[in-house]
Amino acid sequence: MQRLFKRGRVWYGWVYEDGRRITRTTKCRDRSAAEAVVRQWERDAADPDHAAARTATLSSALQLLLNLDDEEVAAGRRSADTVEFHRSKAGHLVRVFETNERGERVPFPLARLRAFDVDGYISCRRAEGAADTTISKELVILRKSLRLAVRAGVWRGRVDEVIPVAFSPGYEPRKRALTADELAKLLAKLTADRAARVAFIVATSACWRETELARRADVGEGLATVLLRGTKRKTRFRTVPIVSPAQQSLLAYALEHAKGTGEALFQAWANVRRDLADACTAAKIERCSPNDLRRTFASWHVEAGVPLFPIAQAMGHKDTRMLERVYGRQTPEQLAGIMARAMGLTQSVCSRVVAATLESAGSGGPDGRATNGDSRGATTPEKTEAQRTSQSTGPSDVGRDGVPGGGIEPPTRGFSVPCSTD
Repeated sequence: MQRLFKRGRVWYGWVYEDGRRITRTTKCRDRSAAEAVVRQWERDAADPDHAAARTATLSSALQLLLNLDDEEVAAGRRSADTVEFHRSKAGHLVRVFETNERGERVPFPLARLRAFDVDGYISCRRAEGAADTTISKELVILRKSLRLAVRAGVWRGRVDEVIPVAFSPGYEPRKRALTADELAKLLAKLTADRAARVAFIVATSACWRETELARRADVGEGLATVLLRGTKRKTRFRTVPIVSPAQQSLLAYALEHAKGTGEALFQAWANVRRDLADACTAAKIERCSPNDLRRTFASWHVEAGVPLFPIAQAMGHKDTRMLERVYGRQTPEQLAGIMARAMGLTQSVCSRVVAATLESAGSGGPDGRATNGDSRGATTPEKTEAQRTSQSTGPSDVGRDGVPGGGIEPPTRGFSVPCSTD
């Protein structure tokens, strides 16, 4: 049932909603257009879900996810850092979808969302210089929000028809892990406090946020343990055992050179990636990131023969999948040494296995490039034992009969490298 009447040049109408008569303007001067508006009112009154779906915007769908995040933080099931990550990714979606050419906010109707719009978003973000890995994370936020919108009855589309299932960022896990020699060179090019933080990460597997929250009081008596105040998930708030002499030497070095004030162990470090890259260039080693330092902890322990699950627990992972995919990846040289020692091979046999592995890979080093010989990849003659030991990438394999890695644990003097001062 509908009624139309005119006030001045504008048509008004009324409809019944929940037994009540509601009167409002159609904002139309043409009667036919006004009738269409009133018919829409009637459909909305008869089907509230239809009305919600018709008026929902992309922002409202994203807000559903953020609201759920806030609830899970309050329930202790999610980290506040994760919520902030979701909020920043959602911000890009709102900016691209709901901002016009003049920079004005224009809500994007969710009912209008099509695959074409998402493809346009991907193209726009690529044009802005965003990496595909970044875009992929933003699409994950969009996918989660759309699923919540379907559940809430404010969107009647299909997620798999909108989000490109085949979109792949081409992610290739990094394999960079520092050798003991590289770490010593890097520390020598950093200021005291920054060198201390780098040593702390390698010794404990701390991520960057965990170093920002680190306190001197978190180090246990006798350097036996370190409490890491991780916030990403429950498993990241953990106590890491400091077992090997290499870990103890690095941790002692970190405590000696850390310059934090108050409760903080370290000083603030704003441009860490740039500063690490500059230090690596000065040290004449391959660039590394904070996560590469964390990977170094994993790589050294894998090479020493520590089972994956204890390493995963020390790093704050729920299981070993991340170690298997990312952190525990070994070079052919390291893998050959691990396998040879696990089979109880002698030192000379182990050395031949490593050399054969490198030769089959066509390299003179773990990076796959020949370090000597002709351009066809001929390898160098077999290295001396001293050379092999100096290239070890991790702590010694205590208690094994095979070849021990030299590591970074001097037998008597502890860990000592020069570093610049503030």
